[in-house]
Amino acid sequence: MNHRETLDYLAGKGNEVQMMHLGLHRTLAMMQLLGNPHEKYPVIHIAGTNGKGSVAAMAESVLRHAGRRTGLYTSPHLVRVEERIRVDREPIAAAAFARLSTRIRKAEEDLEARKVIDRPLTTFEFLTCAAFLHFAVRKVEVAVMEVGLGGLLDATNVVRPVVSVVTGVALDHQNYLGRTVGRIAREKAGIIKEGVPAISGCLDPAAQKVVRARAEAVGAPLLELGRDFAIRKLEGRGGRFRFDLETPGGKIPALAPGLHGEHQAHNAALAVVALRTQQAFSLGIGVIRKGLGRTRWEGRLDEYRAVRRTLLDGAHNPEAAALLRKALAARPEREIHMVFGAVRDKNIREVGRILFPSATRLYLTPLVNTRSADPADIAAMHPRHRPRMEVHADYHQALAAAWASCPPEGLVVVTGSLYLVGELLPAVKASARRQAGS
Repeated sequence: MNHRETLDYLAGKGNEVQMMHLGLHRTLAMMQLLGNPHEKYPVIHIAGTNGKGSVAAMAESVLRHAGRRTGLYTSPHLVRVEERIRVDREPIAAAAFARLSTRIRKAEEDLEARKVIDRPLTTFEFLTCAAFLHFAVRKVEVAVMEVGLGGLLDATNVVRPVVSVVTGVALDHQNYLGRTVGRIAREKAGIIKEGVPAISGCLDPAAQKVVRARAEAVGAPLLELGRDFAIRKLEGRGGRFRFDLETPGGKIPALAPGLHGEHQAHNAALAVVALRTQQAFSLGIGVIRKGLGRTRWEGRLDEYRAVRRTLLDGAHNPEAAALLRKALAARPEREIHMVFGAVRDKNIREVGRILFPSATRLYLTPLVNTRSADPADIAAMHPRHRPRMEVHADYHQALAAAWASCPPEGLVVVTGSLYLVGELLPAVKASARRQAGS
């Protein structure tokens, strides 16, 4: 397959979430046929409702700045599918992705023909196999792997990592993971393996109980934020935060993540403690500071000086919405014009209840996704905000309207879904480049 054929083949597998089939047997069979590439490098495995991508990005950045050849696997992508699979921060090239995909498709067809697997790989399983194989081909020294959904039955959970991280647990994907925090926590804690150090950022008592029980059941040493390590002297300025980290090995002072938002101190603490469980990484405080400070992660409190100052954040569940609202409350802008779109299986009513009061005006838009919520339905869920709402036919129209209505001293916020952020990110970047050149 060439690159276009590869993208068409993946598209033919259907929507990534709607066509999902959780389970490990297909990925395990593929790994065996491909020579078990997932066993050729140490893996840091990260699950959680929110923050797992940020923790992965920070851990990878620290390791890369320490001179390690790194692999990074995250999801979803924002603009190009190749973003999900990176070596030394660079996404896999289109030609290399097509070559790997051709190999994986042939293996998939072989296993189907021999009835070793019960159905074709899902999109996420296919991409996970591509990541494992690419990292082996490129001989990475360590791979940072973000769980796609849940943990226990997620395709990434075929690995035996050197450390497992559960960033936190909140209500999200209830149709797939369960209706309570405790039930969702059981899925996410499923990445904790026998004898493998585990790091937990769970603050909800129900989630803490589940994670502790899992770690005890499999004999995994567990370090918990707030119990075994803690954030001290947290101070913020201009959206970035600085803190001291108390760890079992002593205090690490003056850590300042490059990612914006108070919650990134939480994520940075998890990344640092996870890395420090591995003496083989030999990470000094200087390289930890440098790696955290130089971390970049698009689409999360991601700000650009476009036609109007524009902030993109993929907040798509109530916990993430609350974090965004807190960040917006700390900003100086008096007018916030919010472009909002969401997938219909999210808790849009609660996300809107949290976020919409922050907006001077709201611009509702559909997504280019079969799971997209109808903007009219979103408006109907929030009648008290209806006088401040505009319903648009597409996201570019919604963004243009927000830019046109927002005063020069205001802020445009794009949020509700990483899919929306990904669709509008190129336009925002292009505008920012034009503004910088004018």
